[in-house]
Amino acid sequence: MNNKMELYHYTTLESFWKMISMSAENEKVSIELFNIMHRMENGESPYGLSVLRRAIGEYESRNNIPSEQSKIEVPFFRNDRVMLVGPDKEMYIFPLSECPDNKEWWTSVSSLETKVAIGFDYLALVDYCISANLFLLKCKYDEAKALEVFINQLDTEYDTFDYDEEHSRFSVHTKFFSMMYNACLEVDDPAKSDSKEWRLTSFASPLEASYTYKDGKIIPFELLKLPQNVIKSICIQTNGYCDIVISGILGLLEKEGFDTEVIEIRKSAIHV
Repeated sequence: MNNKMELYHYTTLESFWKMISMSAENEKVSIELFNIMHRMENGESPYGLSVLRRAIGEYESRNNIPSEQSKIEVPFFRNDRVMLVGPDKEMYIFPLSECPDNKEWWTSVSSLETKVAIGFDYLALVDYCISANLFLLKCKYDEAKALEVFINQLDTEYDTFDYDEEHSRFSVHTKFFSMMYNACLEVDDPAKSDSKEWRLTSFASPLEASYTYKDGKIIPFELLKLPQNVIKSICIQTNGYCDIVISGILGLLEKEGFDTEVIEIRKSAIHV
């Protein structure tokens, strides 16, 4: 791994301002992690869960398990909630990418405002995750490989879960929950492989989460405080006068105690 590697978070200039403002008080950068299930639209599930379900079917086929004993329809979600069965923990992520200036990522920021791609120092993020008991996960886009990994895990896990019309049942030592978490967090659609996504990940119960109201919904999130030295660069995507944007960013960074000599600021070379 490149020691100078950066991972980039694409967002609006307004969100960047919120992250940086008031950081001089504790020399921390505030980031919001969102609940991965609330990222889904129109009742969709994370892509990896479909791969896990296919793995169950393939495992049963290879082991000649009769259809009447099949577990392929095992529920992954609790009734009336976008929350996995199992432990009372939900997945919160802060999306990052290896791509420093990428049209698809710029487009994903659904705003006509000025946008920024914040470059985070990879090693500083790793150190932070270790100290804060968080995870920095790299998305995997090789579906065939992910399928085989799940099938191999089912050699030991297939008998640790079962279900009927009313209940799901799991043995004390099951690792099937971990398989579901991995499916949601690490396995993604091969069609998105160019995005090279990573995810800063945290787990929190509904009682531990924070909540906000947005677009007619109550949205859970987690707020984390990162050390200032994690930020190494800022790429700007704007249809306006870039020098004004850069001047404002530099002034804000200086006011909040950042060393602007070590933070690269540049304009995007891509027109969106």
